[in-house]
Amino acid sequence: MSAGNISSQFALDLQGLQRLKHTAGNAPGEGLEAAAEQFESIFLQMMLKSMRETIPESGLLDSQQSDFYIEMLDKQWSQHLSGQGIGLAEQLINQLEGRGLVPRPSGVSENLIAGIPRGTPRVLHDGLSGDAAEDARSAIEPDSPVNLFDELDLRARDSAAVASVEPAAPRREQPDHVVQFLSRLEAPAERASRTTGVPAKLILAQAALETGWGRHEIPTADGGNSHNLFGIKAGSRWQGATTDITTTEYVNGRPIQQEDRFRVYGSFEEAFTDYARLIGDNPRYSGVITAPDAPAAARALQNGGYATDPAYADKLIAVMESFEKRSPSMSASAGASDNLPGRDKNFSIGRAPTSIF
Repeated sequence: MSAGNISSQFALDLQGLQRLKHTAGNAPGEGLEAAAEQFESIFLQMMLKSMRETIPESGLLDSQQSDFYIEMLDKQWSQHLSGQGIGLAEQLINQLEGRGLVPRPSGVSENLIAGIPRGTPRVLHDGLSGDAAEDARSAIEPDSPVNLFDELDLRARDSAAVASVEPAAPRREQPDHVVQFLSRLEAPAERASRTTGVPAKLILAQAALETGWGRHEIPTADGGNSHNLFGIKAGSRWQGATTDITTTEYVNGRPIQQEDRFRVYGSFEEAFTDYARLIGDNPRYSGVITAPDAPAAARALQNGGYATDPAYADKLIAVMESFEKRSPSMSASAGASDNLPGRDKNFSIGRAPTSIF
């Protein structure tokens, strides 16, 4: 769960501060947003408290117990309302960024929800002029996308529009967090692919989806890094370290908030090794290994019960498709898993997307 989205969090969640500290250390921009929303929540809570103090007490239904539960209700309401935004958090962020106390975000929005890019309009860095600017603006400013698939389609139209106006325009560089994510996980993903037979791009897509390209990794109780890239829960057989996190699960197709215990690893290599053992040794995921291609493997992974999100496979497939569609000019470097029968040979870590993040 992202520390920047507090509207659906429990107001008395003790893990909230730990998530905020972890986010502030790894992504100061998102930490600022989360802190501003918490400040807005406190302001709303004080406002609700002042409003209730103006209501005369009847004495019939008033008690210490009722006051306690009303206070809890007000805290939850203030948390929810601050997630929707009343403008105070936005003004606070603008003021701090304007004074240079925190770095401003880049022109490309990097805010993710559960590892999926938020559907917001993007700003082009490559300037145009004259009639070309008007033509490009009309071509690249449709209605704001509302989900991942609209986002990917919008970004594809953006690239086509810019290429038609300025064919020689330089490519935009990948954000730093994406470059770091790919560079540190390329080798472990390839090794896990050779061990399990699962396509490397599916493994990488899982890690990207579960952690928001490495920016929302599960924190430990002391705010450290659990290195749990795949959201693997502890279970009764796990003998290693654990961390308790409030997460979103789907029951009968409906999202609910619940606290789960997740595994803690000493390094990313340990996480990939455990992932390979989980997929390779569990008969539930045998269809993943024997799948003819990566999309089929993603659906077999969901059918095996890896995640409760009913759209989990679709999200994985969308991320994998973005690997191939966003960087056609980069040369392919086949991994070890590409040599397996039926594997897609067009994927390489170097051809990762550069403009949907």
